[in-house]
Order: sequence, then structure tokens, then C-alpha cells
Amino acid sequence: MASNLPLVVYGFLAQIAGAVLLAAVLEAFHRHYRRDFLRHWAWSWWGLCLYLAGQGLSLALDVRLEGAALARIPASTLSLAGGLSHLGLVLLGTWEVATGRTLSPRKVRRGLLFVTGFAAALVLATAALPAMRQAHLRLGLFSSVAAASFLLATGLVFRRSRPWGVGRRVLGTSFLLLSVESLHYAVTSCLVVTTGRTFPHLPTMALTDLLLQTAMGLGMVIRLLEEERKQLLAASEQIEHLAYHDALTGLPNRNLFLDHLRLAVALAAREGRQVAVLFLDLDRFKTINDSLGHATGDELLRTIADRLRACLRQGDTIARLGGDEFTVLLPEISTEPDAARVAEKLLDRIRQPLLLQDREIVVTGSIGLSRFPRDGQEPEELVKKADVAMYQAKQLGRDGYQIYAPTMDADALERLSIENDLRRALAHDELLLFYQPILDSHTGRIQAVEALLRWQHPVRGLMGPSEFLWIAEQSGLINSIDFWALRTACREICSWWVQGAQVRVTVNLSARPFQQPDLIQRVQGVLEETGLPAPLLELEITETLAMQNAEVSLTVLRALKDLGVRIAIDDFGTGYSSLSYLRTFPIDTLKIDESFVRSLNIGDVRAEIPAAMIALAHSLDIQVVGEGVEEEAQWLILREQGCDEVQGFLFSRPMPGPECRELILRQTPGAPEPRRIAASG
Repeated sequence: MASNLPLVVYGFLAQIAGAVLLAAVLEAFHRHYRRDFLRHWAWSWWGLCLYLAGQGLSLALDVRLEGAALARIPASTLSLAGGLSHLGLVLLGTWEVATGRTLSPRKVRRGLLFVTGFAAALVLATAALPAMRQAHLRLGLFSSVAAASFLLATGLVFRRSRPWGVGRRVLGTSFLLLSVESLHYAVTSCLVVTTGRTFPHLPTMALTDLLLQTAMGLGMVIRLLEEERKQLLAASEQIEHLAYHDALTGLPNRNLFLDHLRLAVALAAREGRQVAVLFLDLDRFKTINDSLGHATGDELLRTIADRLRACLRQGDTIARLGGDEFTVLLPEISTEPDAARVAEKLLDRIRQPLLLQDREIVVTGSIGLSRFPRDGQEPEELVKKADVAMYQAKQLGRDGYQIYAPTMDADALERLSIENDLRRALAHDELLLFYQPILDSHTGRIQAVEALLRWQHPVRGLMGPSEFLWIAEQSGLINSIDFWALRTACREICSWWVQGAQVRVTVNLSARPFQQPDLIQRVQGVLEETGLPAPLLELEITETLAMQNAEVSLTVLRALKDLGVRIAIDDFGTGYSSLSYLRTFPIDTLKIDESFVRSLNIGDVRAEIPAAMIALAHSLDIQVVGEGVEEEAQWLILREQGCDEVQGFLFSRPMPGPECRELILRQTPGAPEPRRIAASG
């Protein structure tokens, strides 16, 4: 044995070097992908290092220190504990990949402690035996466990149906060969113990060990890449599906509905037929949503969607535009009464009682109806006029339908009045900014605030953006309003920093300002005028806006990044959701839309969508913010899924600037986990 000592030691050193390299690679992958099985596989290689180091030390003690039995006990314990931990962690990581399940860190630690205790007990139980007999007895027992473990791991790798990727083939084959090799070690060790026979070839087996361990490590890396590719493809399919379907109900969204309507109008024009568009809005849905909660409101919307879907013929299209608004396309109608009968049928179906939270609730709806070619030629025009007719139905008492007539356009006068008041608001400083905190999902500290527009109308009172921004966009006032908000937010945040409230600010950018050729110059001018450092400003655009003209958007976003400004994509998952733009656009932050955050309370398959989005964003080094967090369970799930920051009514409602600044100044270093930090506003 002494003559073979250099060969054995060199073999151990080579294996240790390979194990350290593989452990470091898998640790790096774990830091990037945050997968438990990667951490356990990486730990398994550190366990192998301990096993090999302990074996080498025990061998050296046998050769250099005759009779040093006590000195060999710690080395043998270290070796056996490391080897058994290596086997257990390899098996655990393989099980996690195969099943998609994980063990808690506490259970893993308990398992490792048990293995260490078992190793120590085995070493002490065999300490009285001669040194050579000890070594081979322990090696035989360890090799038997290894053979069984690697055979079980082989079964886990190949448990799923074909096709088997390269990673599974390499990993499974290496496990199988390691099982055979371990069985060989067990048999030879047993023969040494029982017969005293020696096997000169054993010291040269280190090369075989090294080759098989390298194959196993390579298989782990390839298996990881295959798993990531599969998850990215699944996330891509989910997100691409969301581009044309509503996440809550599974119905077509506005994009798909307009595509169907455009095709139906073209066919009807060629064949001389009529097309009808129905615009449906549930009556007093906001009251139900506010009183029973968003989860109940979502359940109501899904039930209504199922009822409407069941009422229509094959070839008709029903879509959810958002909120409680639905549209129906009837591509083949003979007369106007036919469309009216469909509207009555839908209303009758909606009126049927439904059970929500053990309460019987009756819901009604209002429908507006427009027709091609009588009411318009373009799809958007038909939808708009059906919308006008629906509002007329609401004004006439709800729970009914109205067919569009030109006289219904009188509401344009109301819009004109708001537009004139809005022009005055800009001149008389009636606009103001509220701020909603954005918190680190783990520490609870406020990292940023989102600037939200409000209008203190002299007659109507405090108005939210949904009440007037759409008019501002139609009238062209949105440019002035957006840059007013940008300048005001930068100036106020800069003053906050001087006072010690050190956060970044997120400002929404509407479509028209984003498309202006002087956008970059104006943003740069605002930064120079207010003195706010560019990295503290985050401009937020919707993904739909970003994809309207992807090439132009890419140029604009890169120019903004050159200024040092951060870029955020809002309402992610509700628009185009193309993976290509995520890879190409210089995005810093993705904001998961609140509709997906609410799904975390439902327990269905849609709860996996935020996890897929977070994994996808992190794979591209993009930060993730969860919007609309209203319940603690939603925050806890988002934090567990790796979401970086959170925002919503659970923590704080939007509040005036001075209140928000004082809130930030009050937070102390080492703040506790997120909690409801403000209830006002």
C-alpha cells in the first residue's frame, strides 16, 4: 500500500479538484437561477471533497503513524460523513428535479446531522478492528449504500416518459455506471475482509472515479440547462397566450376581438351581410367588488364569462376588454331584431341568481348594440358606438339594452366641459401628485415611490386619473400634463433627498409624450433643471405602448438609458408579452399586473404565471415589482417566488407628498418585514 500511496494521493487530489470546480459552477448557477436542486447538488460535491480528503488523511495516518488508531477516528468520521452526505444530496437534488417538489432547509439540515451521527457511530463501532480490516469494512458498507443510491437516482432520472434529452441521458448513464462501480467496490471490499485477499488494481481505479464523476457533473449542468429551457419555453407559451386572451376568464381580449371583428366586417362587406357588436357592462359591479372583495369579484366575472360563452353560437366571439366590460361579435345576423334577441338572451342569463360567499346574489347588465354597415365601417368605430349605446342603457335604468343612434353622442358635450376645465387646471395649479411607496419585499424598507396624478377640481372635488386622462389623451393635453408630472416629481424627490428621504421615483409616461421626437431632450432638461440624479428617475411605460412600434421604442429606450434613467414596463402580461422585446429592450424593472397578483389567492393554475414571469425576468437580470398587493398571502407568495419589490394597499394607499416624505423619514435601518404602513389616502 505504501508503494501505491503517491498514486492514490494524486488520484484523490485530482478528484478533489474536479469536485471543487463542479461545486463552484453549480453554486454560481444557483445564485443566478435560485433553484433548490442546484444548491443541493453543489453541496453534494463539497461532501465528496470531505470524503476524499478524509480518505487521503486516513491513508496517510496508516502509513506514517503505525498504531495511530485514535488519530484515524476523526479523519474516518469526516470521510464517511462527507461521503454519505454526498450521496444523500445527489439523491435529494435528483428527486427535486424529477418531482418538482422541495424539502425545507430545516429537514435538509436534520438529514445531514443524522448522516454525521450515523457515520460517527459506525466509525466508533469498527474502531477496535485492525486498520486494514476497518478501512475495507467501512468502504464496503459505504459502497453498498452508494450502489443503491445511484441506482435509485437512475430510476428518478428516467422516471418520466420520453423524449429524454442529452442531460438526462448523460446524468442517468453516469448514475448507472457509478452504481455498478460502487457495487464493484462493495464486492472487492467484502472479499478483502472475509478472505484477506488483496486487489492490486484498486489504487488505479481513481481514474475511473474521476471520469464518472466528471460525467455526472457534466450531466448535472446539461440537465439544468434543459430544465431552464423547458421552463422558459413554458413561460413563453403562457405569456404569448396572454397577448390575446384575458388571464382571469380565458376569453379573448381586445386585440383578438378586434382581429375577429376586422375579418367579419371584411367578409360581410363582400357578401352584403350585417354584423352586430354588443358591448356589455355589469351593473354596480364596483359595489360587489368593494363589499365582498376582489377575489369574490373575480369569481363573479368568471361565472358571468362562462354563462355568456354558453349562450352564443359557434362562430360568435365573446371577449373581455377589462374590468367588468365584455364585447360580443355576431358575424352573421339577418335583421336587427335577431341581434336584439341575442342581447335579451344574454341579459336573461346574467340575471339568474348565483352563490358567492354563501350568499345568493343577482347581477344585471347593460348592453349597447351597434351594426355594420349602418353605424360604422371600422372595427374600433363599431365598438365605440356600442359603448355609447351601453351608457345610454345605464342612464335609462340599467338591466337592459339600447341600439346605437346618432343622438346618443350628446355625452360629447360633457367631455368638452371636462377638457376646458382641464386646460384651466394646468394654468391654475389644480393638478397635484400623490405618491405610493414601493417596498423591498424582504426588508420592508421603502425603496421607491410611484408618482400618481390627481386633480383637485373646484366643483367635482378630488379626481383620479381614470376620470380625466383619457380626455387629456384625446385632446392633446397629455403632453403638457405628463411633463408637468415629470418635472414636479423630480423637483419634489430632489428636495426629499436633501431632507434625508432617499428613494427613487417612478413616473408614468403616456403614449403621446413617448412618441414625441424631443422626448430625450425634454427629460434631460428636466433632470438638469431639478438637479435630480438620473438613476433616481424611473420612467414607466406599458408593454402595449412599447410594442406599438418596436424599432422606434428600442431607439427611444436606449437613448433614455444613455441618460442614466431607469426603464420600467408596467402591466406586464396584459399586452403583447413578447420574449423578444424582453431580451432586446434595456429594461430595468417589470411590474406584474395586479390581475395576476390577485390570482395568487385563487389556487388555480394562473397562480403559476407570476412565478414564471419572475423567473423569466431574473434570467434576464430584470428586477420585478408586484403591483396591487392587497392581502398578506399575496405578498408572502410573491416573496417566496423571488419578487424583488411590492406595492399595494396592503402597505400603503397613495398619499400627498408631505405625508409620504414623513413616512420615509420615519423608517429606521433594519426595518421589519412589510406591513400595513399607512391607511390614509
